[in-house]
Amino acid sequence: MSDATVPQPATTDGPFWLAPLKPAIETIKHYNLHKLRKDLLAGLTVSVVEVPQSMAYAIVAGVPPQYGLYTSVIQGVIGALLSSSEHMTTGPTNTQSLLIFSALYRLADPVGNPDLYLQLVFMLAMLKGIIQLAFAAAGMGNMVRYVSRSVIAGLVSGAGILIFFGQLPSFLGVRSSGSSGGLPGIARPIQQLAQHLNEINPRAVMVGLAVVAITVGVRLISKLLPGALIAVVSAATIVWAMRWTTADIPLIKEIPRGFPHFQIAWAGWDWAEKLFGGALALAVIGMLESVAIAKSIAARTGEEINPNQEFFAQGFKNLLTSCFQCIPGSGSFTRSALDYAAGAETRFGAVFNAIFVAIIFWIAAPLAQLIPLAALAGVLFVIAVGLIEWSYIPRVLYASRPDAVVFAITLVATLVVPLEYAIFIGIFLNIALYLRQSSRLHVTEMIEGAPGGPFQERELTDRSGTRQVMFLQVEGDLFFGVADELRDRLAPLAREGSGVKVVVFRLRRTHSIDSTALYVLEQFTRDMKDRGGYVVVCGVRPDLTPVLRSFGLLDLIGKENFFETGLGVFASAKAALERAKQLAGVSIDIASLSATLQDDAWAYEI
Repeated sequence: MSDATVPQPATTDGPFWLAPLKPAIETIKHYNLHKLRKDLLAGLTVSVVEVPQSMAYAIVAGVPPQYGLYTSVIQGVIGALLSSSEHMTTGPTNTQSLLIFSALYRLADPVGNPDLYLQLVFMLAMLKGIIQLAFAAAGMGNMVRYVSRSVIAGLVSGAGILIFFGQLPSFLGVRSSGSSGGLPGIARPIQQLAQHLNEINPRAVMVGLAVVAITVGVRLISKLLPGALIAVVSAATIVWAMRWTTADIPLIKEIPRGFPHFQIAWAGWDWAEKLFGGALALAVIGMLESVAIAKSIAARTGEEINPNQEFFAQGFKNLLTSCFQCIPGSGSFTRSALDYAAGAETRFGAVFNAIFVAIIFWIAAPLAQLIPLAALAGVLFVIAVGLIEWSYIPRVLYASRPDAVVFAITLVATLVVPLEYAIFIGIFLNIALYLRQSSRLHVTEMIEGAPGGPFQERELTDRSGTRQVMFLQVEGDLFFGVADELRDRLAPLAREGSGVKVVVFRLRRTHSIDSTALYVLEQFTRDMKDRGGYVVVCGVRPDLTPVLRSFGLLDLIGKENFFETGLGVFASAKAALERAKQLAGVSIDIASLSATLQDDAWAYEI
């Protein structure tokens, strides 16, 4: 295996155990006062956006707002120091919080049994961290590239719709009464709302609409302004001025000032088994989010992103912070992009952001009980609408039918089944589409269009030809997925009466061969020999020769009928056709074949 396909361990100038800290060490080496000033300003800018977001995402996860703030502070520092991206800002996110609630609300009632629910949330973060660390140890960071844009778009769009409908009760002032019969997806908030339509609170609706208007209006003025914070503070001011209490409008419960102590979040193996599927879904989606965010920003900055380092950073962060009452978190695209746009020079911009969030939390915690739930619902409305891939949907529908099917099924699954199952449905469809495309066998035949004329390349469809020499070009990967089709294509050539005496296989465009495909080629070679025919192989790359030799195919074909890629122009193809002439006793215009191949020289060996 080449170095390009083997994940290389990080190195540092110090002991091996410092390798995970290499990103932070490299940043510190080149740090200065100019970068410090810009990082401080960027951190302050992002923090005023993150405070209301963290509280809102905690509510989406079904936990009190302070746990979102804990997560922003503690995970924000650890994630920034370990990430391979200089601008990664980590903490609670919309999809992670939605997944938390989807995985847990059937197991514990966040209203009726909040202590158990919280313990399971923290245990979910621990399991997610362990899974991500295992992925990092296995070097599976690059596996994220096999999940298509259609799956991500379907999941994110579905998450936006779920968040929107999930916040409708709070937006309308309907007080939660716990879970709604365990219904999945979009059915749960709809059922809850249908049962309490007579409880709609006009004050809550007014506050929610005002928050939406302020958030959108401020964003139109400048994306750097903290529209959500301004809107939430305005809503709290209205509550204070009108002297409203929880009897008048649903408000956030009092947030305790201070930070959590160390406590291992373990509820037992029985619960671990029940939580594993949700933890796996959180781990996969968290990794997809983090790598996508890092790469999108790296496209502007030119920095190099290491997916395995991201797996390690996210896994270690979730595992450690689960012991400090943090919910599962991930990289945030909104806050990471804002960190870059606000002028942050290094990862310490995200560190300062977390510190500023802690300061704001410490100062303003007693005032949080003035915040209406409808205000946070209004903020989440704006976020939810922004999550829906409005521009991508029409393009994928018209550009690619398979991708459109994957997108549509993933979106529908997100809305009607538990979210962790929808994720696996989308990924399964993605893999199925990949296997379908890669399982298409590409075998073309080089034929002489007219006596003495140039050869032409066409699909192998003539199963009863009378040519004594057939020259076949095989492309792509020969693996178990194409073995049956390969057998069907070749079988007519080996039958009595086919008229084919020599079959020349050109493998220059063949990338790999597995044992199943080799077995098919072996059986075909034996069938040809049984009726007095021959098989000649040419254009074999040096890395494939040992595979053919170890399987025994090279000895079966005969070394005199085997030609590796040559140094000359189409040397192996010419030599193979000369050998075919000898075996079949026919005339082949080698010059015309070379001229034909020359027209497609970029795809052939030189």
